[in-house]
Amino acid sequence: MKLRRGVVAGVLVGILALGGCAGLPTDGTLQPGNKVGETTPDARWQFTPPGPSEGANPADIVYGFLDAGESTADDWEIAREFLTDEASLAWDPDTRITIDDVNSREIGDFTEGDDGDSGETRVRVTPTATVDEDGGFHLAAGGVRSLDFELVLVEGEWRISSVPDGVVVQSGTFESIFTSQSLFFSAPGDRLVPDLRWFPDTGDLFERLVTELVDGGPSPWLEGAVSSAFDGIDLRGVTIDEDLTATVALSEAAADVDLEIRARMQTQLERTLLPIGVSAVRMSVVGDRLATANDEVVSTEPDPRAIVLTEDAFGYLTAGDITPIEGLSDPIAEQFAPGGVQEDPAMSIAVAPDLSHAIVQTESGTIWRVHAEDETSEVHSFESGWVEPSLDAFGYAWSARPDEPGQLRAWGDGATDPISIAGIDELTEISGLEVSRDGARIAITGRRDNQPALVVAGIRRDGEGAPIGLSGVQDVAPLPEDADEVAWVSDTVVASMIPGDGRTLIREQQVGGTSERVTAALVATELTYGNPQSRERLLGDDGVIYVRNTTRWQQAGSGILVLATQTGAPPLTE
Repeated sequence: MKLRRGVVAGVLVGILALGGCAGLPTDGTLQPGNKVGETTPDARWQFTPPGPSEGANPADIVYGFLDAGESTADDWEIAREFLTDEASLAWDPDTRITIDDVNSREIGDFTEGDDGDSGETRVRVTPTATVDEDGGFHLAAGGVRSLDFELVLVEGEWRISSVPDGVVVQSGTFESIFTSQSLFFSAPGDRLVPDLRWFPDTGDLFERLVTELVDGGPSPWLEGAVSSAFDGIDLRGVTIDEDLTATVALSEAAADVDLEIRARMQTQLERTLLPIGVSAVRMSVVGDRLATANDEVVSTEPDPRAIVLTEDAFGYLTAGDITPIEGLSDPIAEQFAPGGVQEDPAMSIAVAPDLSHAIVQTESGTIWRVHAEDETSEVHSFESGWVEPSLDAFGYAWSARPDEPGQLRAWGDGATDPISIAGIDELTEISGLEVSRDGARIAITGRRDNQPALVVAGIRRDGEGAPIGLSGVQDVAPLPEDADEVAWVSDTVVASMIPGDGRTLIREQQVGGTSERVTAALVATELTYGNPQSRERLLGDDGVIYVRNTTRWQQAGSGILVLATQTGAPPLTE
């Protein structure tokens, strides 16, 4: 992605104390943050390494420079002390961030020049991930990276005269130095999609976010799946006043777009900047404030209550009781509970955002669609062997054959012949899939040859919302073992469920970020999103629902046969 960096006049020092906020509200009003210069109790940790010591040898200078790369203060001021003046001016630390295992760093012998006043050496690092100049996080493909350094004597002290662009950060401190922030782009159906990026937690964080949003655009793997209201518009500058009101100056083209597009521009800016404490956002063209209209954005938050099937009922689980879902509870319980009319019990159930229909897969593998309006059912496929279907926000039921990762299938309402979509060539097998709540991304677990893996890809759709292809693939994330369930547990986190001996391993993967491993001392059969206090909700093989509370799992219901999922919230209605 080509980045056109705007001229940004940001007055931003104290705002970084607000940058650690991780939650992103999806509705409600703008809330003011701390004033410039104020601190916050959870201010992020900052590392202050020493500069070069007197008489340090070349190896100490190089190692000192690498360590100082973890201090982003004042544009890596300490790291620049290890460089000559010319090298400091030429060095661009933002070009590439290499995250490595510090214990694997190796420095070669120093080869001194003929004059005795210069020389060169090479450092070998083992990357675990990298961050590109646009803030995109990429898992490393393995192997070793070599970094070549040239050094010269400056007034009797060794300094680095030639250095590769970028910095090297050890994996254990990366998240203390860099902060993850979401840029927001538009998806079909008036939904917003977060695009996670990583930036140094420095005084230009605010400026970087605005520049990447307006001049940069979405990550390459999302191009075609999402869009930006800023297409064709350039950033002219940004200022922020003492009340943390941001004014974003845009090119003259912004004055010519429709009010609806301006409204989405405003929304993209607000949703992107709220987490770092901005209280309000204004847009301007040649000094004049740009008027906007109201922007209607569809929420992607599902109902926090669990949706379950018991021996004789289907609906929301509320304090041990089942609250029916009109038009769905009766036909699903009557047909797909044990002893039901179909004599083929449900194994998985996915409910539409507006509760108008549900997709049911039975023990035989048959895929059904149940309509709430007339309480009727139709069959999409009588064939067995499909992975558990996922219902997207546009009413398409997705599935695939485990041994056909290169071909995904999506059934629309009333369809017996699915749409065929080119799948993921990187995989040799599929074990699970789920479309995100916004309908713009799909997560797939499977295998890449003999390595269990997780893949996330963008979804391209036509003007009616029908899927027509995948836009690109986010980095393949290796898994420790084969996963048999995958779920979007937030808009930026995908969880994979990995069975074990008497326990279940949950692997949380940020889409465009780091991962976390959580172990549940139970055997789980299903995984879905949790509630506002918990990302995950599990169904144990004993019919008990468990929700995660930090590192513990609490019971939240029993006698459950199927733990269903909902693909988002109902769309706005007039």
